[in-house]
Amino acid sequence: MGAAQRKDYDRTKHPTAPNLKWMDRIKNDQPFTELSIPGTHQSVCFHGGPGYQSQSWPLYSQYEVGIRFVDIPCRHFKRDLHVHNAHIYQGTLLRDILSTSVQFLDNYPCEVILIKINKEFSEDNNNGQSMEETLRDILSSFPENRLWPYTYLPNTIGEARGRIVLVQDFDTGRDVGVPYSTFHVEDHWHVASVLHHDIEGKWNRARRNLNQDPQPLKMNLTFTNGCSAGAYPTAVAEHINTKLFAFLKDTRGKNPKPWGIICMDFPGAELVRMIINTNKLEYKY
Repeated sequence: MGAAQRKDYDRTKHPTAPNLKWMDRIKNDQPFTELSIPGTHQSVCFHGGPGYQSQSWPLYSQYEVGIRFVDIPCRHFKRDLHVHNAHIYQGTLLRDILSTSVQFLDNYPCEVILIKINKEFSEDNNNGQSMEETLRDILSSFPENRLWPYTYLPNTIGEARGRIVLVQDFDTGRDVGVPYSTFHVEDHWHVASVLHHDIEGKWNRARRNLNQDPQPLKMNLTFTNGCSAGAYPTAVAEHINTKLFAFLKDTRGKNPKPWGIICMDFPGAELVRMIINTNKLEYKY
């Protein structure tokens, strides 16, 4: 099956249009929880076949096109954090994700990247330390000025420019990043088929969360992905991304509140740009 590239959906390796410094167009005093941020689900899950692949753009290309939230499922194995999708190793480590992210922020220090980390698959019983300790060891090898040092979201975007904000979606004795509970999350992922009622059910859940009024000190986080044995991630994304694109187009200029973070499979560059343009930018693309 050939690769497809549309405004709302892209299964190629090369996005059509960059949005390198879009956060630079937002005033420093803009509250962080009042942003609209494009993100990807299972951001570097490329291997394992069509039932496991969630993205096609390499990570740095995702950042170039404007993605600022990435979702990194990690297996704690041999005192390291290996990126997995279920039992499928994705050929990369969390430290590689952090290196790429720091490289991007070195080039574009006006930007902010959120990295969500969750525990995936089984742990190696011979780690000899907790996942939290392993994560702290990994972080210690990266420059402090590139890491958000607190376990709460930044108050404003200006506070966090040039930094990685870790989002912690696993239990520890002591928080390493911003707790996942900080977000108002919709992440129902099981979509039985691409028949109308299943796609509508998924989309209605996502749309309800998008329309949810932001709560104090919380940020909406909406996952639009879905899959099952009867519906591969690509097939679900083709349908849901079209609906999301139409929704954003229909509400353009009518919606006074931010969307929060929208986390997608196989987004198109124009869909990413539409999310970006719902922010209070000094000028639009």
